[in-house]
Formats: sequence, structure tokens, C-alpha cells
Amino acid sequence: MTRGGERRSRRASCAGGSHGRGFWSDVGEFFAALFAQVAVTLGLGSSASARAYAISDAQKFKLNALALRACVAFDGERMEHTDALRKLWRLALGGEAPKDLKSERWKEMGWQGTSPETDFRAGGYMSLENLVWFAEKEPERFKALSTKANGRRSQFEYPFAVAGVNLTFNLVEMFEVKQEGPTTAAGACFARLIDLDDEAFERAYVLAFETLDREWLSYPGGATYMDFPVVLKATKERLARAMNEAKTLEEVRANLD
Repeated sequence: MTRGGERRSRRASCAGGSHGRGFWSDVGEFFAALFAQVAVTLGLGSSASARAYAISDAQKFKLNALALRACVAFDGERMEHTDALRKLWRLALGGEAPKDLKSERWKEMGWQGTSPETDFRAGGYMSLENLVWFAEKEPERFKALSTKANGRRSQFEYPFAVAGVNLTFNLVEMFEVKQEGPTTAAGACFARLIDLDDEAFERAYVLAFETLDREWLSYPGGATYMDFPVVLKATKERLARAMNEAKTLEEVRANLD
């Protein structure tokens, strides 16, 4: 199969195939959440006349591989998914997770209930992968953010884990991962970054998370959970400015400082 054929089949795999009724239910909820959050929270839209940036076949191949990951819903019946959840528990909370993966301790990390499973709908399995990568590869930075160690904290803090799921979802949109090609400077920048580093999304995710926390701490009058959509939008705008014409992740990081 040619790369063009692979790209077409990858796009189709997000909307075709036989994965079971539960899978399709989750996919439907995923896209419903996607469109609702883009329209209501961020006010983003697409234009048929948007200018496309030229990218290489290698960049398209890597973006399509990432798009496939972004299409996977979390499935509590898949061992790979539950094993990742157990790994996140070990990395973030220490020790072994309960056999049924239900515990009040999940709330310490910023999940909404006694099981994170229902919180993954916006970001899918990839949002869990991002949290695990963050905790495993950048443990000190993960701990600082997850325990809210920096700055003067609000009485009504944003939930760390749910914020991570939202970031995955929003970065997939911002970097135009599921599009045929980038139409924004941020999307074009990310295509360059992923061409240089297969883990560019994860590294950008950590930068975005730290930027989100700084925006939260600098919010006029102190942010509360109700202000999270505004802080998230400001985070994306700041990241987009930092990515404008940047050629490396180091340049993006420097522009954020």
C-alpha cells in the first residue's frame, strides 16, 4: 500500500471498521464533546478558504499516526488501557491500585469520581497516555503541577487530571492533527516539531500544562474552577504566539518564558 493509501485508510479508521457498539458510543460522545467545547468554550471555527501550509510526506505520515492515536476511546475492557491506568496510579499515588480500579484516592489527583473511566471521553485513551508519559518522563515537573506546589493557590483549584484530559483534546485541535494539513502557524510549527521528534506532542503537552498553571496563578483576582475555560483559552493563545515561526521546541519554550 502506498503512503497515500495508508493516509486514506488511517482517516477512514476513525469512522469505519468493526469495534463494537461500546466503541461507537464512545466515539460519538467524543466528537459531541469535541464540537461542543470548540464552539462554546474556545469559539474556534474552520474556514473552507483557510490557507494550507505545505508539509512533507514524512510529516503527513507522522501526523496521521498521531491522528489514529487520538481516535482511540478509553475502554475499560481492554487490558492495555487498564494497565496504563494502574501505571498512572503507581506513578502519581504510589503503591498498587485497587483490583477494581475504584477508590476515593483518585480524587486526590483531580479526577471527578472514584474511577477516572468516565473522565476520558473528551481526550480518549491518548489523554491517559499523555499523563503517564508526563509522570514517567518528567516526574519532578509532574509532581509540582499535580500537587499544586508552585505559587499562591486558589481555594477552588482546577482538577489536575481533568485539566490534563482537556489539554490533550485541545492540543489535538490546535495542532490540527486530524486535518489533511495545517492551516495555522501553530499547526505548521507542530508539523516541523514532530518531524524532528516523535514525542513532540508529549513535550508540547508538558509545556502547555506548565503554561496553563502560570496563567491560572496570574489570573486577575485569583482564578476559580469556573474561570478554567477562560484560563484554558488564554493558555492556547499564549502557546500559539510562542509557536509562531518557531522551528524547534527549545524556541517555543524560550518564547513562553
